[in-house]
Amino acid sequence: MQTKHKILIVAAAAITAVAAISLIIFTSHNFKTEATAPKSHADSGAVYSKEIAESANSRFLCDIIDENMLLPTTKIEQEASLSQNATPFAGIVSHHLLAHTQIDAWFAELARQRKDISTFLVLSPSHWNLSTGFFSVTFGSWVVSGYAGAAAGGAQQLVDTDFEIENKLKEALDARIDDAAFASEHGVSTLAPYIKKYFPQAKIAALIYSGEPPLNQPMAEDLCNAVSGCLDLAEPQKDSVFLLVSSDFSHHQNPATTKQRDERSRRFLENPQNESWILAVCDNRPAMYLLDKLLPEDAQTTILCNTNSYELCHEAPDDITSYFFCFFSR
Repeated sequence: MQTKHKILIVAAAAITAVAAISLIIFTSHNFKTEATAPKSHADSGAVYSKEIAESANSRFLCDIIDENMLLPTTKIEQEASLSQNATPFAGIVSHHLLAHTQIDAWFAELARQRKDISTFLVLSPSHWNLSTGFFSVTFGSWVVSGYAGAAAGGAQQLVDTDFEIENKLKEALDARIDDAAFASEHGVSTLAPYIKKYFPQAKIAALIYSGEPPLNQPMAEDLCNAVSGCLDLAEPQKDSVFLLVSSDFSHHQNPATTKQRDERSRRFLENPQNESWILAVCDNRPAMYLLDKLLPEDAQTTILCNTNSYELCHEAPDDITSYFFCFFSR
């Protein structure tokens, strides 16, 4: 179906893929959304130190975050804000630039509460069937062109990888260093410019994997164990690493079905310690499982906004993608 909405959602990922490939030399229903990574485990392959050195030279181009160039969208009222004393340590944000206003508001809210974040541990689905392994990592950097009003005056900047945390993830999961998969991975590249804008010194530790149902529970358990080794979940308010779940929710439905699915997802997000992750209808099921298992009992949920593509642009009423923007705090 050739609609303006569908073209807008896919365009950012396609442009990123073409640009990033020019920078890299490659050596090498349930609720179905985009194609995701294969479910077979793959050997890590080449010599560890050589792999990391080669991966560190990779550069992934991000879209320019300029309000004058992005699609104008309908204003959506924010339904809540973080309390003054809240310390957010994890959150969920969309990776579709159609929701650019909400993404920016989410990062702005986080920046008001947390000045100390050194690394964003980004958990993203691997889109377009490009990831060659069960889990994929990179030691490359994201190239961020100046956003409107940036202090850098429009100059290109880098968001680098946190090597220590990335290596922990790689070792714990026997993950492949898979730079080619990150070249067009909008689950990470969409968020990097906002990280640079609001947390200019912060780094990324990115992990991509199959996010679609059905959930592979042993894989999800491995993910929980690996991530818990990189975060201080006992006292998250003292940790400078922020857990960032990159996820969109209901896909390809009409307004009524989208609303029903979002009501299910909301039940889980508002009370993940007591509701099942199965309720969350999204493209990042392993991360929902992880939140269910790892969030502290006293974690508080703040849903800043829940909206969808039809509310934002009034296109494609039978092909709606929905979004939740929320924080988990103490």
